[in-house]
Amino acid sequence: MRAVSAGPPPYRDFYYPLNVFMHILTAEEGDVRYLHYGLFEHEDEPIAIAQERSTELLLSRLPQSLSFLLEVGIGLGTTLAKLTAMGHSAIGITPDEKQIAMARERYGDLLTVYCLPFERFSSPEKFACIFFQESSQYIPSDALWGKARELTRHVIVIDEFAMQDEGTLHRYDDFLAAAAAHNFHVEEKLDLTRKATPTIAYFMKRIPAHRERLISDLGLTGQQVDDLVESGRNYLDLYRRGVYAYRLLVFRR
Repeated sequence: MRAVSAGPPPYRDFYYPLNVFMHILTAEEGDVRYLHYGLFEHEDEPIAIAQERSTELLLSRLPQSLSFLLEVGIGLGTTLAKLTAMGHSAIGITPDEKQIAMARERYGDLLTVYCLPFERFSSPEKFACIFFQESSQYIPSDALWGKARELTRHVIVIDEFAMQDEGTLHRYDDFLAAAAAHNFHVEEKLDLTRKATPTIAYFMKRIPAHRERLISDLGLTGQQVDDLVESGRNYLDLYRRGVYAYRLLVFRR
């Protein structure tokens, strides 16, 4: 295990429990590049490799020629920085000012990012593609697809969904129906559930081991840590029972 640097961590004031995940990734991996799930080939491989695999899968579905792209939900700006370095004209948006601040701290003026929700975003120019990497779940489906129809003909989503009437995620069939209502048809569906689920187990194994540091470094209460462990166990159970699933979806109209 790698030691956490002295002083308050830069993500201390990120929203709970995101700050918990960032603390654990920093302690275990030495850095945090992504905030999304990994796609594991085997459960004991480093999570950084699994997260990079998810990003590479996303990049493989984006236009291969240099294009005008929109990332909805920038995380820490890592994917947006990759696209910019590749020569794409890429814009990122998020309503989370803390993520914007950290992305700008890491990449300065190299990234074009805006702090606002997708529903309020507008552009005079159409995008070749808009993509959501674990951000679609925070936007009402009809609002998402209505805005997407204004901005593009090509949408990529990597996210988790509820396959049954249980839990709090978007219902998968309702999400697809909302897309169809706005004339987007599914070009590709890829079930990534088996590969994504070890991400939850990764954190559930490590949160108890980091309990005291989470309390001292992030200012959490012991109850918050215990609640997160219990919530994680329930979440993992929803995946194992097939209530939740993780999908790559490609849409066009």
